[in-house]
Amino acid sequence: MALDLHAHSTFSDGLLSPQALCALAQKKQVHVIALCDHDTTDGLFPMAQAAQELVQQGYPLRSIASVELSAGEDGRTHILGYGVDPAHEALRASCAALRHKRASRGLQMVEALRDIGIEVPQALLPSMDSQGQAFGRPHIARALIHMGIVHTVDQAFDRYLNEGRPGYVPLAHQTASEAVALLREAGAVPVLAHPLRLHLSPELLEPLILSLRDAGLMGVEVFHPSAGRRDGHHLLGIAQRNGLLVTGGSDFHGDRGARAKLGGLPTGWQHWQEDLAALEEAMARCG
Repeated sequence: MALDLHAHSTFSDGLLSPQALCALAQKKQVHVIALCDHDTTDGLFPMAQAAQELVQQGYPLRSIASVELSAGEDGRTHILGYGVDPAHEALRASCAALRHKRASRGLQMVEALRDIGIEVPQALLPSMDSQGQAFGRPHIARALIHMGIVHTVDQAFDRYLNEGRPGYVPLAHQTASEAVALLREAGAVPVLAHPLRLHLSPELLEPLILSLRDAGLMGVEVFHPSAGRRDGHHLLGIAQRNGLLVTGGSDFHGDRGARAKLGGLPTGWQHWQEDLAALEEAMARCG
């Protein structure tokens, strides 16, 4: 049985609908999948529905209701919430407010690119009228690819959309501790996503994780494409020393040429069965 505890759909910045994501899971022989869209739970119902349809057809696919909240300075700290209640009112209100701010920021970034001579056609961007449609930097990055200005999403970020680049516009977020607390209120198991993307030294990373554990953090995404074998071993040690759950996933978005492949177990994740069982037990306690 294969699993992937970190995937995205068109309800945030992924390229596949929940239905297409479930179909790909079947093709890749993935049996457990967690949809972790950024700052929205709107895709969880269609995801559960699509997974159930496959079950009725004889393919055993379990979909774990999840979300990925952006937090901290400019949203650099991401907190995954496994087993979340998609209807939790405070969570939905927080996500809606952030989605509105992110859409406004996206338009400002398009204006900033126009100022340097890059006119991004509206047809290449998400419709602001489509319910549940997100609008973030990856959408602008894909537009730049379509225009032939860059070749990859990473290149778009590095040249135009990251901090210090000409198309960058800052965005205020809740603190990481607030995100953890909100997820606990929504019945979820909070897990720190891809810690290496915080670009902290080992001397600073573990204290941060400990401070979030004190705020209610329950796990660390140890196995992720951003972490090589040595990094994964280091993160695993932090999790084990501090009594935290271990998770992993591809962070699949569907972009061509990306390292993340749905169901591709990250480097070194040998005990995923035990880690999944521990996560499921924690979700049962929190739900």
